[in-house]
Amino acid sequence: MMNALPKPSRSTVRAADGVESAALSTSLLCLMHCLALPLLLVLLPTAADAFVRSEAFHYVAVGLAAPFALLAFALGFRRHGEVRPALFGAAGIGCLLVALFPGIDHGASIAITITGSLLLIAGHLINWRLRRHAT
Repeated sequence: MMNALPKPSRSTVRAADGVESAALSTSLLCLMHCLALPLLLVLLPTAADAFVRSEAFHYVAVGLAAPFALLAFALGFRRHGEVRPALFGAAGIGCLLVALFPGIDHGASIAITITGSLLLIAGHLINWRLRRHAT
């Protein structure tokens, strides 16, 4: 595919790298939160219980991940013109939002959140790689 997009300035590339890093970090934090829960439950029952049951954490996590992801994927698209990373990201954010629906079993919610985090991480890694290799 021929890329007709102008080459971005060094400061634009650095800004996009910063946004991508923040977006990837929030996705990794979501994943670590879900994967660390069993360990927390064993080691710190009282603290872990408060952490697990905190609805606020999940809303804050999605509230941070979604805008960073949107910005990172938009900057990436402007650079490389590929929609694939944004599709992974949209599926990931969708999973994170579905996991917040009332009435979803706690185990299912964790599985959906882990899936969403992994999709987001994949999207960011693909986006980062495509941005680096765009001419």
